[in-house]
Amino acid sequence: MTETIGIPRSLIDIVNNIEHEGDINTKVKHILKNELIRRLNRYELTIKHLEKKYGMSLSKFKKKGVIVKKGYSYEVENDLWEWESSIDGIKTVNTEIKRLKASR
Repeated sequence: MTETIGIPRSLIDIVNNIEHEGDINTKVKHILKNELIRRLNRYELTIKHLEKKYGMSLSKFKKKGVIVKKGYSYEVENDLWEWESSIDGIKTVNTEIKRLKASR
């Protein structure tokens, strides 16, 4: 069942200004798809950067105890958090892309 919601005219005007093809649903789906792809790219770039920085994958990073070896530094712990968040983000974005494709 499709839920009807009210969208302010000002937002509809913005959508119509940046997307020229299709009805409002098609335009919103296109905007959402582009945003999901942008986020996916950002997460993938973060992972590539961290793999290059440490010369290994996240699983090897954890197995080798890099955080302990680096003395629990803020930088290394923050990198781990970003790495794990990016992997989770990729999973979430891929799920949302599938949902978007399946939506009417």
